[in-house]
Amino acid sequence: MPVRPWWGRGHVRPRAWRPSRCAAISCALLTGMGIASTAHAQWSGSVSVTNDERWRGRSLSVGRPAMTVSLGYDDRSGIYADAAATAAALPTGADLVSIGVDAGYALRLRRGIVLDLGLTRREFRGAGSGVRGAGYSEVYLGASGRSLAARILYSPDYLRSGVQTLYGTLDAVARPLPKWRLLGHAGVMAVVRQRPWGDVAGTQFDYSLGVARQLGKVDARLAWSGGLPGRDFYRYRDHARRAVTVSAAIGF
Repeated sequence: MPVRPWWGRGHVRPRAWRPSRCAAISCALLTGMGIASTAHAQWSGSVSVTNDERWRGRSLSVGRPAMTVSLGYDDRSGIYADAAATAAALPTGADLVSIGVDAGYALRLRRGIVLDLGLTRREFRGAGSGVRGAGYSEVYLGASGRSLAARILYSPDYLRSGVQTLYGTLDAVARPLPKWRLLGHAGVMAVVRQRPWGDVAGTQFDYSLGVARQLGKVDARLAWSGGLPGRDFYRYRDHARRAVTVSAAIGF
């Protein structure tokens, strides 16, 4: 769930998968926000497809095609809420692999600077990257300008109970030609504290470089991404964390 930059919105002890919990949170947030006057609010959504759903340098769809549906609400006061669900064409058939919700407040300052404060919750169901049945909560603070967006996120339960992490991101965009965008992302995660059986790598990195083209109502993207250290594991064997992905999204 991206920081809200000036150029637009979007884009381990296993715990039991509880989609009803996330669904309830989503409905409560989005329905509750709907009480405000529609003249001061904006609803938006998107549907996107990709050949491989990536999450912090790993595959959530075990290297297979996936589709994400998202719904967002923005109030003129700066309050917002988002919900997104991703399903993938797994070897066992189509299945839901992740669901996430977030809510926060965006403050617009002078010269196009935006400050962003909020909470997010994400849960995983798919078998990708060994995160089946896991999830995490994060509180975040972000800032964005004309071409850069940065965010710092803290989690008290990153994939496993008792694992505390800090995750920092930096995203950049350039517009060399009309309807074209060059995209860059870098992220670093550090474990602040974990129990002896936590077994989460102390420092992890993820990155991506991409190009996007607006084709009418469709936003098409080509990206190269990866992460360090270690390799990804799915389909009973190790895989390089580097991948080339193609995606297309349409907003509504």
